[in-house]
Amino acid sequence: MRLAGLLLLPFIGLLHSIVSAAVLHTGFRDVFWDDDTWSLINHNFARGDFRHRMSLANGYLGINVAATGPFYEYENATKGEDTDLNGWPLENFRSTFATIAGFYGWFEELTQSNYPWLNQYGGESVISGIPHWAGLYVEADGALLNATVEPQYISDFEAALNISAGEMSWDYVWTPSPNNPIHVQYRMLVHKLHVNKAAIQLTLTALSRETDVTVYDVLEGDGAERTESVEKGAEKAANTIWSAVRPVNITEVTAYIYSTVKAYSVQLMSRTTHMHYEGVVRANESSIAQSFDLYLPLGKPVRVEKFVGAASSDAFPDPQSVAQEASSSGALLGYDMLRTSHVAEWQEILPRHSVDRYHLQNGSLPEDVHIRGAQIMAVTNPFYILQNTVGPNAILAAKNPRLGVDSIPVCGLGSDCYGGFIMWDADVWMAPGLQVSHPHSMRQVTRYRREKFEQAQKNVGMAFSSSKADRKFHPNGAVYPWTSGRYGNCTATGPCFDYEYHLNGDIGISLYNELVTTGDDGYFKEDLLPIMLAISHFYNDLLSYDKEKDLYYVSNATDPDEYANNIDQPAFTTALIQTHLNLTNHILTWFGEEEEKRWRDVAAKLRMPIDEKTSIIKEYEGMTGNVDVKQADVVLIDDLLHFHQKESLRALDYYAAKQSRLGPGMTYAAYSIVANELSPSGCASYTYDLYSSQPYARAPWYQFSEQLIDESPGNGGVRPGFPFLTGMGGANRIAIFGYLGLHLLLDKLEIDPSLPPQIPWLTYRTFYWQGHGIQAVSNQTHTMLTRSGHSLHSANGTYNDRSIPVHVRNEPHLRYLYATKPLIVPNRHIGQMETVRGNILQCEIDVWATGDSAPGQIPLAAIDGAASTKWQPADARDIAYLTIDMGDRFYPINKVLFDWGQHVPVHYKVLTTNASHGASPYDTLLLDDYRNVTSSCAPAKISVPWVPSNEIKLYKGNTTNCTLPSPIWSGRYVHLGVNGSQAYPHANEKYNRFPTKAKKEATATALFDDSSSDAIVEEEQVDRWKPWRPWDAWHTWQAWKEEAVETVMSMGTCVVEDDDDDWDWVAD
Repeated sequence: MRLAGLLLLPFIGLLHSIVSAAVLHTGFRDVFWDDDTWSLINHNFARGDFRHRMSLANGYLGINVAATGPFYEYENATKGEDTDLNGWPLENFRSTFATIAGFYGWFEELTQSNYPWLNQYGGESVISGIPHWAGLYVEADGALLNATVEPQYISDFEAALNISAGEMSWDYVWTPSPNNPIHVQYRMLVHKLHVNKAAIQLTLTALSRETDVTVYDVLEGDGAERTESVEKGAEKAANTIWSAVRPVNITEVTAYIYSTVKAYSVQLMSRTTHMHYEGVVRANESSIAQSFDLYLPLGKPVRVEKFVGAASSDAFPDPQSVAQEASSSGALLGYDMLRTSHVAEWQEILPRHSVDRYHLQNGSLPEDVHIRGAQIMAVTNPFYILQNTVGPNAILAAKNPRLGVDSIPVCGLGSDCYGGFIMWDADVWMAPGLQVSHPHSMRQVTRYRREKFEQAQKNVGMAFSSSKADRKFHPNGAVYPWTSGRYGNCTATGPCFDYEYHLNGDIGISLYNELVTTGDDGYFKEDLLPIMLAISHFYNDLLSYDKEKDLYYVSNATDPDEYANNIDQPAFTTALIQTHLNLTNHILTWFGEEEEKRWRDVAAKLRMPIDEKTSIIKEYEGMTGNVDVKQADVVLIDDLLHFHQKESLRALDYYAAKQSRLGPGMTYAAYSIVANELSPSGCASYTYDLYSSQPYARAPWYQFSEQLIDESPGNGGVRPGFPFLTGMGGANRIAIFGYLGLHLLLDKLEIDPSLPPQIPWLTYRTFYWQGHGIQAVSNQTHTMLTRSGHSLHSANGTYNDRSIPVHVRNEPHLRYLYATKPLIVPNRHIGQMETVRGNILQCEIDVWATGDSAPGQIPLAAIDGAASTKWQPADARDIAYLTIDMGDRFYPINKVLFDWGQHVPVHYKVLTTNASHGASPYDTLLLDDYRNVTSSCAPAKISVPWVPSNEIKLYKGNTTNCTLPSPIWSGRYVHLGVNGSQAYPHANEKYNRFPTKAKKEATATALFDDSSSDAIVEEEQVDRWKPWRPWDAWHTWQAWKEEAVETVMSMGTCVVEDDDDDWDWVAD
């Protein structure tokens, strides 16, 4: 049947194969980055893998779609056990989830919780789904194109995410039967300005013969998890279907989903409505579909467009009318017109100047694959978070202030990971990096806390259920639960007492950041200051008093490190309470009000636990040297609170070695920021920067996983959240708070710039201080600040025509940034400060290893001048060399010194070579062009055996010191090889056997001495991740590995195998 009552639109190709000259290889196979259009282009088809799906949202409406197209899909990847399940607390099947902001249901209890006995005081509120609304399926020759299509029927696959347009597209050839290929193209958007709207466009072209197809417009009810079906129906005259659901046990809330297919007229003979249809629509009460028969002429594209409207009664009093109008008006406008306004809104929200740019002064990106990866994630990370916010323009367009009162779930609106809970992730990790650049978009994080403030005040009454039952609390106090959904009450997953009290101070930091960035004194004083005051009242009453010491302390609490629950005097929580009390008083005086003397006095009597022998800040009172830390904890004292005590640097190095590799992916962002601020030498900040992102970013869309390893048998049994916005938010903080050193203060702008040697040029995102836009750019020596010329409507008018005071940390006097004159300040040059005098290898840019590295570790860690960072090859059974390209600088080497940490290799070897610039450095090992620097050195020995101990100790490693009988020139390339483990000689473990308990890593340092200068090669153990390489070089490395092993061994060279009690170094 021709036309099927639908409009045949002229063909406009997606043309993703015709890309700009700025298309670059990424670190992922078959994935490319178009730097001009901000597009990721993927040619790797991976059906049923959650990492290849894409989440699209606009802050109100969100959905996850399959790798094949805008389809509903269950997880069916088979890489390991439990990859098909979400983790705590739902443990449900992974699928392409769809929901509406705030659409939470209620349950008496969940599969998992923190304290099940608290269920007696009230149930849990977790996110509910809505029917998966994006599906446009195609049937031809008895075959169906949906998420279950077999890969052999798909060819010329290309999927693309155009970030500048906020649009997802797919382009491939589908062959439903032999000799009948059909060109399939999908485009999809979730409208950023008109948040009740979404649209999907399907273009079909018969390539070998004319053919008949059936197109199914599907609302898939299986996506409506944890809901009850209300009703559904079809409007024949409009080619429209709809379905309504309500969250489980919430009778007063209903969501409506409408779908209209673009048509000029109705021909009932060609249109069929399906309530349940075997093989197309699943047998769910909220499922519904309509189908259209289409004729495809040979070579002439036929286009079908689908327009979705969605609304719930949480934000709209008449959600059905809103959803229906959104769908029908979208159909009247058409996809291209909707796209125009959608793209315009995205370009206003995310212009080029609003993200960090690693381009050189001439506009090009450096060749370094790490820098290119950083540039990609400088765009993707803010995009993924911002698409889960409702911008101020959208709120105005809808004339609805109820939009934007819901915060950001851990994995956004396209996932039900962590039950869609609102946790500290939004306040501490996602918000800060965007509050400085997009303060109004991120306001919904603080608005959510304002929405739940009344309940937070009521929560204080739950003290009776805790260890504080006998404590009298101030009537104006407030306490927030660890997890929140619809209500913000204390629950079994989110206790208010005897758990993570730090959340309340975390919220306080977020509130304060908003005041500093927006300059909106009126809004803050009326809406947010009461929360700050209430938390201070609560904290003041929460503390216990030690009369003998005349000190206050926190008891029976949990710090961010959730491996240590219900402990006393947690360091970060203690420091945070002190900060919050003092900060609240500071804000009171800022507004001309009298400070609370009681809070000042209590804050002065708070102390963090410090180990007397080592002066290391203990994570909590009673901590031992065997501590295993889940995630960033003590390091946050300097990252978020800026304490900067004499113990801070020691704590940074100590706890870096104590971090569990089973922890979540935002941790190392904090280490990067603090290392850049506190480290006196080296470039560990850049190593931590890479740690925080590259091991967690997943192909093809650079969405982060919560874990280094996604398969639970390899990560301690964790089913990672995905896409993990927390990790993306952490990584997004590094440039602005780390390299620029931005510290948010009310009365002055404070910076402390320092770029690692690997980053030649960095233009920071435009950021706001007191509502005034500021631009900054750094090269290796200086940083320049300028006023952007744009101010928010809420900006502090004091600085409209006055200079902004600028404090460069550690300088005694203020500088001033004028409206028409840039301010240039010198950078700190810690990357050029040598940890060991004369180190010729420290922070060299071009360093790599043969074979794979273990996830979470990179070769750069071996030469960054820090003992706390680590590198480890992936497989103990493979040869691995660490290679550093010295360029055209040559040095005579007189001495080699190794610090092996706790795990001494059986053999080690250092070689220097001279290869031409065009050759692989490994080729020189097959020739006679090498010098064995360590041929005269004694074998490595264990001098400091590792012994389990509860005692807190400063780091001390095993060392080997070798003075050469005569100098040996360094050559262009330096190769370090290590083989075997003296501690574990019989082990032969591949990295995919993840340890059941994390052990501490070792550091091996090789030092070269040229009489007047020393050179360091740190060979450190690792977490494991695959180093990013240009793929054209991959084959060279593999060929060398296969052809040269025997030759290398016959020369007496060494093979590195790694271990740390659970990871073993093995002699080949």
